[in-house]
Amino acid sequence: MAQRLDPRVSRIDYGWTSQCVFGRRETNAVREWGAIFIIGMGWPLKDGSPPEEVRSPSYDDWTLNGDIIVRHPVTGYRHELSSMGIRVDAAAMRKQLAHRGFDALATRPYHKAVLENRLPLSIGGGIGIARLHMLLLQTGHIGEVHVGVWHEAHHDQAKKAGIDLIPDRLLLA
Repeated sequence: MAQRLDPRVSRIDYGWTSQCVFGRRETNAVREWGAIFIIGMGWPLKDGSPPEEVRSPSYDDWTLNGDIIVRHPVTGYRHELSSMGIRVDAAAMRKQLAHRGFDALATRPYHKAVLENRLPLSIGGGIGIARLHMLLLQTGHIGEVHVGVWHEAHHDQAKKAGIDLIPDRLLLA
């Protein structure tokens, strides 16, 4: 696979992109295979190392979720297109809250309703439309296809890198 990395992207400090463990294994996997599907996001890896990405213990059942991740042609990094899964039931929420040390959340209205089986079970997920646009239009920043609120330093970094973010505010002259 030809490597076509956009030089503008390397001039923005994304923080986690190149300096943290976050996504390193996933990035290596998509660089080798192009696309991957990962099941069980949230739990520590089989070798005991921490998960690639911190997941909420209150949302998906970590044993029943999965992500579609591809190699982004502009950045060369992992690009999550879809996250899907079965939502937590009482047993999964108890186990995941305990694992993360968030037992105190059990008293909040949503958590309490799940733990008391007062909410219906559901399935969720789908393709992230802005992420799909990034992939198809080969943009290196989500702000090129989706309006977002960015702090001034981020606007300045993007401008210096030649990336045009969709304005998040009206500028009155």
